[in-house]
Amino acid sequence: MNKLFGVLAVMLAFVLLFGCTGQQAQTSPPSGQQPTNPPPQAGPGQPAAQGDWSFIASEPGIGPAGAKVTVVEFADFQCPFCGIVFGNNIGGPTYDPIRGTATKIADEYAKTGKVRFVYVPMAFLGQESIDAANAAFCAREIGGDEGFFAMHDKLFAMQGNENSGVFTKDNIKKYGTGIGFDSAAFTSCIDSGKYLSQVNAATDNSGSVGVKGTPTFAVNNKIVPNGAEYTALKTAIDAALGS
Repeated sequence: MNKLFGVLAVMLAFVLLFGCTGQQAQTSPPSGQQPTNPPPQAGPGQPAAQGDWSFIASEPGIGPAGAKVTVVEFADFQCPFCGIVFGNNIGGPTYDPIRGTATKIADEYAKTGKVRFVYVPMAFLGQESIDAANAAFCAREIGGDEGFFAMHDKLFAMQGNENSGVFTKDNIKKYGTGIGFDSAAFTSCIDSGKYLSQVNAATDNSGSVGVKGTPTFAVNNKIVPNGAEYTALKTAIDAALGS
């Protein structure tokens, strides 16, 4: 029995290095439980990502475009770990080191003008990931980056089990209506999948710079090992700012 508890403790210690990947979709855990079988993502010793990062200039963001430091979050709206870094109360205390990381960084650094916080919407966990990301871009068309993040927040707030119907087109339309996107243009944009090519490009571009799972964070075009942990990401940002 003691040996079993020891194995479980080691598994829990490693779980913060893990995230969602395209190889195996994960199931969002009910409140108080852990996400299951998380495959590895960025970890200690991973080299800085290579490739062309210029695509992030056109992705939605918060904070000044000319900021000295750019923080990038790569995430899938269905990924439970991405929901946790947004601030969702699932997974239990094991996930407290990563809980709310993205929201805290946006509030403390981007909204105060210290950094540019960019969100790259990857979509590899199924059709509902694709439709959710498309809807966020539809909201951006109407309300700019502020509209994108309003939809971003709503989608993560409504997150449920992957491909369970939470992010059907009809449900997404209702979520949009609830935050003020009730126009015919918004509905048509969702129905037509107007931004599917942009969603696919975001996913492809993420892989080209070394992103292997979500959530992944980068500071000034370098992936931050364990970046989902608030303290690790904050340390990297402060170092880049020279503070």
